[in-house]
Amino acid sequence: MIKRTLTADIETEIKVMITKDEYQILFSKGHNIHTQINHYYKITDDLTVRIRKINNEFFLQYKVSNDGVQLKGLKDKTEYSMKLSESDYLIIKNNPEALLTYLKKEKTSDSSVVYKGTLETLRANVTLDVSMPDAEIDMNTYNGFTDYELEWEIDKKQYKKALKILKNHGIDINDRVTGISKYKRLIQSYI
Repeated sequence: MIKRTLTADIETEIKVMITKDEYQILFSKGHNIHTQINHYYKITDDLTVRIRKINNEFFLQYKVSNDGVQLKGLKDKTEYSMKLSESDYLIIKNNPEALLTYLKKEKTSDSSVVYKGTLETLRANVTLDVSMPDAEIDMNTYNGFTDYELEWEIDKKQYKKALKILKNHGIDINDRVTGISKYKRLIQSYI
């Protein structure tokens, strides 16, 4: 039986949009390739939950922004995550209000679970520099749109080095859209 408890991890990452050509070049060097399906549910104005399926594993996740130094393209968040069984996944998918039980939250006048859509990602890890963690590149499809992004979890102290490495790969974040979450892009696609 899966123990349903939330874990918290600090996530500091550079998030930058890349072109299809850049994605294809990087993807040719990719490893740990997999698909993930993200279902988004808005609970309150401050809380949106993602139910993620990776292969045959399921996760309930949400992120909270951390206060800190704002650097272009760098997102600093705490990600809360709980592993789910397939039956948990199906319960939530067929009855989104069940999310409140999993989150141990009471229904209030300002909370209601609203399904906001699905986004599918083809993800690959790419080694950009052997002295740094791997970056992740994503091809995202949602609501008739496809986009490409690079996410790179780093230590804040590695920020300048990471920017230099990206620039050496032809990706200058100063000329790019940065820091926009998958959820925000999904919501913008409805406008």
